[in-house]
Amino acid sequence: MPNIPDGITQQNILEAARVYDNKTISHQFSHSTTYDVIISGHRYPPKAIVGIASNYHLGQPLTPDDFSGGLHTKCFRVLRENGFRIILKKDDIVYPDEIPKNIVHTEGSVKQVTINSYERDTDARDKCIEYYGLKCQACDFDFEDVYGDLGAGFIHVHHLVQISSIKEKYIIDPIKDLRPVCPNCHAMLHKRKKKPYTIDELKEIINR
Repeated sequence: MPNIPDGITQQNILEAARVYDNKTISHQFSHSTTYDVIISGHRYPPKAIVGIASNYHLGQPLTPDDFSGGLHTKCFRVLRENGFRIILKKDDIVYPDEIPKNIVHTEGSVKQVTINSYERDTDARDKCIEYYGLKCQACDFDFEDVYGDLGAGFIHVHHLVQISSIKEKYIIDPIKDLRPVCPNCHAMLHKRKKKPYTIDELKEIINR
């Protein structure tokens, strides 16, 4: 039975993502159920990407039955060793500043969740996490360090300027406008209702 070959490169993975998007190669892989790999700011099913990338070493893509996916598998290790981040597919807990998201780079249209909230952009969130990582920018908490596999890929993303205060569509900058924070710090930032605390202000409180 074929297996994931050694020597898969970052370029192989980028090419696999390109042909996955363009549907220029046939494969048997389905969408992922728990984890996504982030490539150039977009989400992909990890097994599909590794299976297609293997084509550049074996001469044929692997099938889903040829190897396993998961945090401690060679599939995920290959992706991580090539510099790609693997994150949980979704966070089932809904917070006012962490709600289901659009796929475009504009924000602002109102939707009803539990309260009136403003749509968030998944792509912008992912790019923020790619840049800053999964450690809380206020208290340095890292869920994977503490909880292991259970915490892998988990973090909230805080919007530095409240969408509700803008009330119009606008283009966000994932690096300038967003920061990853843990749920505790996220809640504390919003304890001041009209104007949330800044991350620096919260750091001062934590360090007192």
